[in-house]
Amino acid sequence: MARWAAWVAQLLALVLVVQSSFALQGEELHDTVGKMKDAEHDKFTKSHKKFRYFDDDKDEHITRTEFQEGLSKLGYRTTDKKLDHIMEELDREPRDGKVNFVEFMRPTALKYKEEQELQRDADTDRAMEHFDANFDGLVSPGEFYEGLQHLPALKKVPEKAILDFFTNYADANQDGFLSYEEIDAVDPEVMYSAEENEA
Repeated sequence: MARWAAWVAQLLALVLVVQSSFALQGEELHDTVGKMKDAEHDKFTKSHKKFRYFDDDKDEHITRTEFQEGLSKLGYRTTDKKLDHIMEELDREPRDGKVNFVEFMRPTALKYKEEQELQRDADTDRAMEHFDANFDGLVSPGEFYEGLQHLPALKKVPEKAILDFFTNYADANQDGFLSYEEIDAVDPEVMYSAEENEA
């Protein structure tokens, strides 16, 4: 019971912090929740259990009354004003006085998306450190080729194919170097598909 109460407090804090203009909405929200489900993300499973707890009549929606009663059962007291704010933040698509599962996932999905973006940034940082051998902030074609040589799947790819990939795909501004932003935009799957095409 204490873990649930702690989770509810976290949910309330997240909802109060999330501003309307920054909250996930529409297709972006559905896509993020779908990615969490596909990745079998632990928070998706836990959130689904919590949603079912609040959905007292099991109609796949949480009403304000169900939310208030669920919080009360957990020993959490909230004001009408806070509850109204929570419902206003969660009940968006459509605004019908009920919160469906995707809407309920909004704070969790937003945090998940932010974590994924931070991870992507960290991956890009590591990639720059790996490829940028002379630490000048740019990756030359030679540095790119040498940096890929440690990957067994790409050792068989001819240097010409890798340099073609560099020139025709990765170097978006065609200045002969890859910037941090260009490294960030490279989809590794495209590079691996180049290896399959050469085989």
